[in-house]
Amino acid sequence: MKTRLGKISLVILFAFSFYAQAASMTFTSDANIQAGDSWSSVSIYDSPPAHTAVTMTGGSVTDSMGVYNASTFNMSAGHVNALSANDQSTVNISGDSVHVLGVSSNATASISNNASVSMADTYGVLNVYGGTIGQLYGWETSTINVYSGTINNDLFAEESSVFSIYGGTIDHLGAGGSSVVNLRGGNITNWLGASSTINVFGYNLAKTNTGGAYGDGQITGFWQDGLPFTISLRYSSTYSAVNLIPEPATLLLFGLGVLLLKKSH
Repeated sequence: MKTRLGKISLVILFAFSFYAQAASMTFTSDANIQAGDSWSSVSIYDSPPAHTAVTMTGGSVTDSMGVYNASTFNMSAGHVNALSANDQSTVNISGDSVHVLGVSSNATASISNNASVSMADTYGVLNVYGGTIGQLYGWETSTINVYSGTINNDLFAEESSVFSIYGGTIDHLGAGGSSVVNLRGGNITNWLGASSTINVFGYNLAKTNTGGAYGDGQITGFWQDGLPFTISLRYSSTYSAVNLIPEPATLLLFGLGVLLLKKSH
């Protein structure tokens, strides 16, 4: 009888311990979430005038995490189901996984190294230095800078967002509303489709409204680092949305060539 009661007590104690770990947590001072920690939801707030910084090196947040005020969340390992950067907060993801990332209008987020984000909705600033993203959308007046990394599916600029692409690999890139996309590098492996403004910076640039993988045209040229590129266009509206802008260095060389030609005559 004592043995059975002892086993029941252990089960109850384990269940209570699991519930305690899976409950909600609020941080108002610096802290670390580490391997073995598990919370259903986490909130991070400042304690003015001090700003809170929380580091995640393992563990999991099974439901949602909200970062508020001007606090900072740095994640190098672990898993967060839904992560939102609010107010003037900063979120840096450099490892493991986030299922859904949301960045509000005054917040800033970065994705780097081997981090994996299934989907990101951005209204603020997002810098992509590496990692893998499934789908990435920019809304309102958001700013998205892509320097490296891989976007496996959608990269869409909507409303008045501004995208600057310097590198990385993108499956397909779309732009609508009054958004602006500045292309300065990278590899678009599938297609580019737009009804808003696409600025392409490089040299020996050319565009056609026929050909390409979908018959709607293509852009060819060289990025400023000398790498050649070909981008297939999708939809008839895209051709007129694309502006080819020679880099200043190219224009300078062209001007110098014209000047030398005149002198030779």
